[in-house]
Amino acid sequence: MNSKIDSLKRIFGVGIFGIALLFAASVTANAQYRDNDSYYGRQNNRSYNRNRRTDKHHQKHEKQELKHHQRHEREYYGNSRELRGHQKQERRQLKRHQRIERKNGYNNRRRNDDHNHDN
Repeated sequence: MNSKIDSLKRIFGVGIFGIALLFAASVTANAQYRDNDSYYGRQNNRSYNRNRRTDKHHQKHEKQELKHHQRHEREYYGNSRELRGHQKQERRQLKRHQRIERKNGYNNRRRNDDHNHDN
């Protein structure tokens, strides 16, 4: 009788251990799946799409501001060769700035702005 109780305890212990192991494996697999999903499946993520729209709006606003700024420069300084060269350089800087933003994402904008002002 004592051996039956001991064997039932062992079977019960092994069963509990097996269930715990299975649970731990499923939690780990689920966590890995979510990590991959958040990286590879981010186009389906609402916040990612919202950030893309915010980026596009931000970049469009920057372009409009540059055009407005350059229009005022032409009104004030005239349309000289030096001014056209200066404005071409400003457009290239904005293009480079926006390319860096698209590459690194919206959250790194401040770091890139600081980097560009150091030059």
